[in-house]
Formats: sequence, C-alpha cells, structure tokens
Amino acid sequence: MKKEKQHTIKYNFIMNFILTFSRFVFPLVTFPYVSRILKASGNGKVAFATSIANYFILVASLGIPTYGIRACSEVRDNKKKLSKVVHEIMFINIVMTLLTVIAFLISINVVDKFSSEKELFYINLFGVVLNSIGMNWLFQALEKYDYITIRSIFFKFLALILMFIFVKKQKDYVMYAAISVLAAAGSNVMNLYYSRNYVDYKYFGNYNLKRHLKPIFILFAQSIATTIYTNLDTVMLGF
Repeated sequence: MKKEKQHTIKYNFIMNFILTFSRFVFPLVTFPYVSRILKASGNGKVAFATSIANYFILVASLGIPTYGIRACSEVRDNKKKLSKVVHEIMFINIVMTLLTVIAFLISINVVDKFSSEKELFYINLFGVVLNSIGMNWLFQALEKYDYITIRSIFFKFLALILMFIFVKKQKDYVMYAAISVLAAAGSNVMNLYYSRNYVDYKYFGNYNLKRHLKPIFILFAQSIATTIYTNLDTVMLGF
C-alpha cells in the first residue's frame, strides 16, 4: 500500500475532540426545536423506532465496529492484505444484515406496535441496511480522523438545514426520522465510495472468514449489555 503522510497524535486528538464536541453541540440545537414542533408524541414515536432499529443494528454489526479497527490496523500498510480483511469482515456483516433485515421485516408486520407506524419503521429499516457499508472501523484503523470529522460535521449540518426546512408541524415526525436516517446513510455511502482509495474490491479468493468469527462474537457479547441499557427505557416507554 502506498505510504501516506501520517498525522501526529496531537492532530488526531484535535480531530477527535472536534468530532466529540459536535456530537454534543448539534443535539443542543436540534432537540429544543424538535421537541417544540413534534411534541412528546411525535418525538417519542421517532425515539421508539430508532431504539428498536438500534437493537437490529447491534445484531447485524456483531462486534465488527470494534474488531474491525484492530484487524485492519494490523495490515493497514499492505493494500492486498487490508483489502482481503475488509472483504472478509464486510461479507460477515452483509450476511448478518440480510438475516437481520428479514427478522426486522417480519417484526414490522407481526408486532402491532410496529405495524401501526409502518412508514416510520421502514425508514429505520433502510438505515439498518446501509449500516452494513458504513465501515467507520476501516477509517479509524487508518487514522483518517480528519475525514471522519469533516464528513460527520457536513452531514450533521445538512440534516440540520433539512430539518428546519421540512419539519414544520407535529405530523412531520416521519420526515424528521427520514432526515436523521439520511444523514447516517449519506455518511455510509460516502464511506464506501471513499474506501476505494485504500481497498481493492477485486476478488482475491482464499478468504478465511472463520478466523474473524470468535473475536467478533466475543466483542458482540460485550456490547450487548451497553446497547440494551441505553435503549431499554425508550423501548419500554414505547410499548
């Protein structure tokens, strides 16, 4: 792999700080507006659907968001090895996403609480599908924190502008959900496109998926408790 200029630890720290800071600032701007427009009912419906989708995203992702960083870091200076690792991890992720999407579709049509807001849940289903191509773990392994930060802030600004334009009434909660998913989906699509600079997407053969399964499932088990804890209150209130 062609050597690129590596940013300093200080530079990466600043980029991470800006990214983390933006995650606090944007909700401070959007939450009061959304709460005032959508009221408790509309805001609650969106939060409920998002929390349910987060559970499906958790299952589809397994422990890949954490494992992918380590696996790619080990081979990041060899484009062929890095490409094979990315192919293997993405294949596992895509297969799990397909299974998860099927389960989500069944749930939407079987669970009364979901089927009563089908449009809202189908929008979040779209987010689950595109989560499989997010590959944030690849760019973290490559220490592309400037790209991650700029991309994230761009789509946050875009979502903010769209929110002020299209979310005007309480019934616009579906539009608000669509804008939120669009922001994440846009980031994922851009990640896939930008990854071509570092990953060769030709077929290599001799893939070894088995070596990734054990660490992925171990990390998945560790992440279950956190995700359940952070979303359980919203899910319980929704039901």
